[in-house]
Amino acid sequence: MNKLKQQAPITTGSFIGSYNASSINDTDWHDLTASDFYDINLGTQLSSDLTFSNIAVYSNNSSSLSYVKFRARVGAGDGVANTDAVIPVASSFTYDLHTLEASNPLTIAYKKANGSDTFTIIASFVRA
Repeated sequence: MNKLKQQAPITTGSFIGSYNASSINDTDWHDLTASDFYDINLGTQLSSDLTFSNIAVYSNNSSSLSYVKFRARVGAGDGVANTDAVIPVASSFTYDLHTLEASNPLTIAYKKANGSDTFTIIASFVRA
């Protein structure tokens, strides 16, 4: 909400793309920006200056947790405790980033539960 206690209009984003991390065979933290995604309408790589507006994370692993955070990683071995401010994902997670009081992130990070997991992120983006 803004200073006038009114919520800004919520949009789903002007661009949408997906990122398949299934071939990433590790459990390190990895950063993603819009340029890691391809526009599903045009088939072209998205520009890195777009911000995330919505995110959906899907993993075939429902017995172990994957993680996501709405900022860049510090390093590949970043923690996953509650005090590390990460979101645990048990098979799927969706969120509308426009509802955050902070500005939409240019970078997000993910960590798979197991390197062999099928793991996909679908996101929409807006211009910064």
